[in-house]
Amino acid sequence: MVGAMIEELKHLGFTGAEAQVYIYLLQYPNATGYEVSKGTGLPRANTYQALETLVTKEGVIAVTPDPVRYASVPPAQLLKRIQQKTAQRCHDLEQQLSALEQPDTIGHFWELRERQRIETRLTELIAGAQHRIAASLWAEDVERLSGVLRAARDRGCVIILNLFGEVDADFATIYRHEVPEKVVGGHVVALAIDFQEALVASLDVPASGVVTQNRTMVRVVEKLIRDEAYLAAIYEQFSQELETAFGTHLVHLRRRLLPQADAERLVAVTRLDAQTLHLSSELGREVNTEML
Repeated sequence: MVGAMIEELKHLGFTGAEAQVYIYLLQYPNATGYEVSKGTGLPRANTYQALETLVTKEGVIAVTPDPVRYASVPPAQLLKRIQQKTAQRCHDLEQQLSALEQPDTIGHFWELRERQRIETRLTELIAGAQHRIAASLWAEDVERLSGVLRAARDRGCVIILNLFGEVDADFATIYRHEVPEKVVGGHVVALAIDFQEALVASLDVPASGVVTQNRTMVRVVEKLIRDEAYLAAIYEQFSQELETAFGTHLVHLRRRLLPQADAERLVAVTRLDAQTLHLSSELGREVNTEML
């Protein structure tokens, strides 16, 4: 127990001898240097050096002049002073380091290679958002993140969500897209926080993603999310006209711009929908005939 406290005090800037002396004087106040040396087992020279330093650090005080007797400053008072000094030191250092920072050159990218790490980072980013969250997520992602998203809404964040699939998300402005089974390109998620940080990831095996504060890339991710929202809103309003011009799921337009494998999948999904629609129509006619 005492050994652990000594180690913690060392993390706060005490030497091992200073930590031992401080703890000893908490237990045995009004001790002389000789008594402290004998009680701690420290050499007398080391003890007096530690006492002198602790007086300077305001960790112990001399309570009598002759002989000089010492007592530890109460832990709450000592630690509060250390906390305040450390906070001030960190603040001053932040200002000094920020003066050296070159904002226009910031372009770090952090790669994430495991799904668990990606999901953890998504949660952390949302939890840290202060003003605005824009995201493109599948329904299963929203279910997993609903708690932290709702908390963000409750603290005043605006949440814009492109939703692939069906799930309750009353904490966000929703732009609905096709269900995941009809998504071409895999399980891709995108998130932008406060116009300052962005994450894009593929959750298909093997999962991979990237987080960045690069200003250009954050704007690109923001634009991607906004464009998806624009498309969902336009498609909802003008789906018949769009599919007349470009085919079901806009297949004629999209297949020209997709990688070959994705284009083939899009065509297959479109054909399957067409067959399903045809079978439903035939079944409807048969039911109507039987009723007649």
